[in-house]
Parts: sequence; structure tokens; C-alpha cells
Amino acid sequence: MPKLLSTSLQCRGFSLVELCVCVAVPAILMAMALPSLAQLKQRQRLELVAQTMMANLQEARSEAVSRADAVQLRFSRHAGGSCYILHTGASGQCQCEANGQAVCAANERVLKLEWIPSDQNIAVRANVANMSFQARQGAVTSTGSIDISSNNGETIRHVVSIAGRVRSCSPTGELHLFPRC
Repeated sequence: MPKLLSTSLQCRGFSLVELCVCVAVPAILMAMALPSLAQLKQRQRLELVAQTMMANLQEARSEAVSRADAVQLRFSRHAGGSCYILHTGASGQCQCEANGQAVCAANERVLKLEWIPSDQNIAVRANVANMSFQARQGAVTSTGSIDISSNNGETIRHVVSIAGRVRSCSPTGELHLFPRC
């Protein structure tokens, strides 16, 4: 006669408590990781804007030499964001409007326009309103520094020398890729 299974060999399922613990532990770990991920995303956005600015500074210098004509870099800040514009012609002939659009005098040409909306939590500030890259060897009049900052205080600074060369640093020293200014 076959023996019936004893109660000790019967299959058991998960209890509700065990299931809740299995769901709660990963949820807590994710909640702890989210602020770090947001900070990482913000830092990557800051570095991307800084790299773009560096490339545009190099492009302005290169364009001035290759065109044998001055190239202007003009900065402006608005409630909706930060803007900078590369253009040909005389200083102040092009400007960035509050909506991120370029407005130029009749014969001037926009080479590049960068609009950084304020909702990205990144701001571009320069200690000069305009930099003029000259045709002869790419020298710059109105040398200065350009700060690209995030809302959490991290900043990357580009310092433009009179020769048109750019060096980058971090005033706060928090960004390991950049030396302290």
C-alpha cells in the first residue's frame, strides 16, 4: 500500500512577509542610488557644455586665421538661459535674443549659436561681453575667463590667453579631471 506524503515533505510557497522583503530591499537600494545618478547626469551635462565651449573657442580662433578676418564671440544671459554666438564682422553686430535666436546686422554672418536653457541647470558666464579673435595668428582682444556652472556649485573655467590659447580648470577643485584654478 502506497504511503501518503507526510506534512513535512509538502511544498511551501512564499509568505506575504517574505515577498514584501524581497521587493522592499531592491526598492530601498534604488532610492539610495537615484540621487547619485542624478548628480552623475548633471556632472556629465556640465562636462558636455564645457567641451562644446572649448571646441567653439578653438573653432573661433581657427576660423579667424583661415578667413583672414576677425571672428567675434559674444556672451549674454537671459531669464530663459545662457547664450553665446560666434559671428563674423565687427564686435557687437550680432546678439542673442531672450528666446535663444540670433539677430545680426545686415552683412554679418552667424557661424555658431549655442543656447543653454535654464531648465538644464547649467549657466555660462564670462567676465567679458565679447572676445574678438584676430586674423593674425588667432590672437584675442579682451582676454578673459568663461565659467560653466551647474546649480550644485560645480564649475569648469576656460581661461583664454591673449594668444588665443585656452586652458581649463575648476575653481572649486571638485572635478577630478580639471586642476584647481
